[in-house]
Amino acid sequence: MVHQGAELYGSDRSFVSALCALRERHPHATIDVVLPEPGPIVDHVARYASRILYNGYGVLRKKELKARPWQTCRRMIAAWLDYRRMFRSYQICYVNTVVCVAAIAALRGQRAGTYVHVREIPSSFALGCFRTLLKVSRASLIYNSRATAEAFALPGVVIHNGVDVAGPVARIDAMQNRTLRLAIIGRINPWKGQQFVLDALSTLGRRLPVQVRIVGDVFPGYEALLDTLHETAKKCAQTVEIEGFTSDPAAHFAWADFVVVPSVLPEPFGRVAIESFASGRPVIAAAAGGLQEIVTDGVDGFLFVPGDMTDFIRVVERALATTHEAFAEMAEAAQQKYLGAFTVQTYMRSVADTVQPLPDNARRSGLAAVFQRRTR
Repeated sequence: MVHQGAELYGSDRSFVSALCALRERHPHATIDVVLPEPGPIVDHVARYASRILYNGYGVLRKKELKARPWQTCRRMIAAWLDYRRMFRSYQICYVNTVVCVAAIAALRGQRAGTYVHVREIPSSFALGCFRTLLKVSRASLIYNSRATAEAFALPGVVIHNGVDVAGPVARIDAMQNRTLRLAIIGRINPWKGQQFVLDALSTLGRRLPVQVRIVGDVFPGYEALLDTLHETAKKCAQTVEIEGFTSDPAAHFAWADFVVVPSVLPEPFGRVAIESFASGRPVIAAAAGGLQEIVTDGVDGFLFVPGDMTDFIRVVERALATTHEAFAEMAEAAQQKYLGAFTVQTYMRSVADTVQPLPDNARRSGLAAVFQRRTR
């Protein structure tokens, strides 16, 4: 199995769940995992993997490609050759996310069950490139949402992500006598919308009685995004807390009244939204991509037009006007939707049923998991 990252954000956790599913389905198999580098995910992967290998050359990073295009291409070719040799030893080859370019290219011609788990909706030019790569690989495709499947327009199956609940749902505090608490949890980057929210509050929404907590960090080399976020936070009339990445965000979900998923580009799925539902918290989300498959406006959260500050402020005002009784109903609806469609058990069962060796493959028992980071 090949994965693109080494941290514990959404796509990383979904990969670990897929790995766990295959281990439970094939308890005696050899399951080797390839990561780009050591990191927080290693301890979780080690519970289920036979071996953990490292190869960071095959993961496409936009910043590296722009800065060192020829070196990036040479490394991609070297990684492709490594994966070509490696995959010959396995009955199943599973690559997580489309940025694992070298591993995906190496899937073509393998006498194994080959799978790519597609968790991204790239921009139009990149989408065309990745779509061509997937077609050339001839791998079976797994999509994390109908929105992702529609964007790529290639045959495949849709398996929604699932999450596990670490503990009991936190009690809901009455909101009438305090400010509304909004949490934004996940990787900080331009399209995830953290900057959008602070821009909206510092201009159109200065009078709104809300508190904002941003939990997450940037990719190495993108620290300027975080600096800009801190500068904008100082311009807001509201209290804005910016905290770093945490492997256990349960306390932040418990603190929040609403979790905000303000993606300015279509979200391939929106794992944070179902983590919020699992924690009994409604979601304020941008109405694009996979988030529309999760959040029902007025039932378990609110939806706004992506990138539209006026509409975002309107939705925050709706949240502020929500009575304690109505909020409790939304929180219950959110948790029930999670239990009905987005549990980790449902996800793991679907992955294990889908990822299979070729029926006529007589090679020795084994599984290759190629996991590489994305976005999600």
